[in-house]
Order: sequence, then C-alpha cells, then structure tokens
Amino acid sequence: MSREDIIPLLLSPLMGDSSSQKDRILQAIQLLKSAEGSFAPEEIQKMEAILYAFAVKFLKNKDLEAIKEAIAMTKLGQMIWDDAIEKGREEWTRIGRQQASDRYSRLILLLSKEKKEDQIIKAASDSAYREELFQKYGL
Repeated sequence: MSREDIIPLLLSPLMGDSSSQKDRILQAIQLLKSAEGSFAPEEIQKMEAILYAFAVKFLKNKDLEAIKEAIAMTKLGQMIWDDAIEKGREEWTRIGRQQASDRYSRLILLLSKEKKEDQIIKAASDSAYREELFQKYGL
C-alpha cells in the first residue's frame, strides 16, 4: 500500500458511500493493520488516531463501541491501554501515600493526646514498633 492509496482510505469516513461510516472506519482500520509493514509504526498510529477522531466525531455510542473494540487491537489501542495502566498506577501510588500519611498522622495525634512523646519518637525511628502501635490503636 502506498501513500497515494492511504489518503482516500483515511478520508473514507467523510465520503458518501452505500456503506455506513462505521463500516468504512472499520474497513480502514483493518486495512491499516494489514499495511503495518508498509509504513513506520508512528505513521500507522497517526493514521489510526485520525480514524478514531472521525469515529468520535461522527458515530453514536453503539457504533463507537465497535470502533473501540477494533482500535483496542491496534498499536494505538495498546498505547491508550498502556497510558491508562500507568495513570492508574500513579493514582494508586498517590492514594497509597496519602493513606499512609493520614494513618501516621492519626497515630501521632493519639500518642500526643495520651502524652506519650517518648513513643512518638520511637515510632518515628522504628518501623516495627510503629506497626505494633498501628495494630494496638486499630489504625
């Protein structure tokens, strides 16, 4: 497949035809998959992105779902998936840090209220002891 062949393919969702826009986009995605050896991976991803943008612009939810499934099997879909996984990990890490910080703060406040400053110092320097206190106070 050449560059001259690919332009009409990418613009096919905009052109009138007896087939639906969804079908034209799906056909274009399939043809791009078969043309992966003819173009650099970055070019294929850009072309897939164009088709995905047309799908989002012109299709309703039911038809868009079919496009989403087809895109999921492409390099663009893999990139989107990888990005989502990474963002999920980052969010999980951020939430985990916040929860750990809140847990530690509650322990310090409880020990301070009970006037156990020596235990605050020991908990700050001894993680095993700190875990014992978390268990003792139900934190």
